[in-house]
Amino acid sequence: MREKRSGAAYLLEVDGKKILIDCGPGTLNRLSQIKVDPREIDYVFLSHFHADHSGELLAFQMNFRLNDFFFDKKLEKFPVIYGPRGIQDFTKKLGEIYQLQAFKDWSEIKYENYDGEIVLGNLVVKAFDVKHSVFGNTVDAHALRFEHEGKVFVFSGDSVKCEGIEKACQEADLFICDTSSAKGKGGPAHMDTHDIGEIAEKSKVKKVVLSHFYPNTEDVDLVGEVKEKFSGEVIRGGDLMELNL
Repeated sequence: MREKRSGAAYLLEVDGKKILIDCGPGTLNRLSQIKVDPREIDYVFLSHFHADHSGELLAFQMNFRLNDFFFDKKLEKFPVIYGPRGIQDFTKKLGEIYQLQAFKDWSEIKYENYDGEIVLGNLVVKAFDVKHSVFGNTVDAHALRFEHEGKVFVFSGDSVKCEGIEKACQEADLFICDTSSAKGKGGPAHMDTHDIGEIAEKSKVKKVVLSHFYPNTEDVDLVGEVKEKFSGEVIRGGDLMELNL
C-alpha cells in the first residue's frame, strides 16, 4: 500500500493563504497533483526535523532559489518557514551535505523559531512542546494548533501521550493525529490508538483524522480502536483527502 501514501505533509488554506504543514517525501508530487505550485506557498510549519516530515524541505526551497538565480523575472513573494530552534541552520547544513550551498548567503526566505504565539492576520498559530524519542534520542518536537474565527485545527506531529498534546488539542474541531501504533503497541516515539481516544475524549475534540500509518497497521481497525475510548467522529486519513471547517 506504500504507493498510495507519501510522507507527512498537509496543506491548510485560510484567508487566501496557503500553509504547508511538514514537508515529507512526496510532498512536491502531491502538490502538483492538486495543481498547487510550490511558489504559491506563503508559510511552512515544521513539526520536527525527522526526514519523514522534512525530507523535501530543501527541494521545496529550491523552487524559489533557482528562480531567483536563473531567471530575470523575480518572484514577488517568498515563504516564511517556522520550525524548531535551528530551522535556518538546518537548511544551510542540508545544502552543505548535498554540496548545494545555495542558501549560504541568500536571505529571501525567512526563518522563525517557535517562540510564543504566531499571529498571521486572523490566524493564530501556537506550537506546543511534545515528547518524541527515537533510538534513545529525544527530539525537539511540536504539536501545532491553528485558530481562526472560532475554528480550531490541530496537528499532533509525532508524539506520545503527554501534557503538550493534551493542551494543543483542547476543544479542537479537527485533530489530525499520529497513528503509528495499534492499541497496546505504543512506545517512546508514538501514541497508540487508545492514547489517541483518551486524549481526544478528555480534550473534547470534535473530529479525529488518523494519519502517519506504519505498514504493520495496514489491516488493523484503527478507527474502531480509537472509538473504544472516544465518542466523537473518527476518520482514517488518506493522501489527497480534503476536509473543510
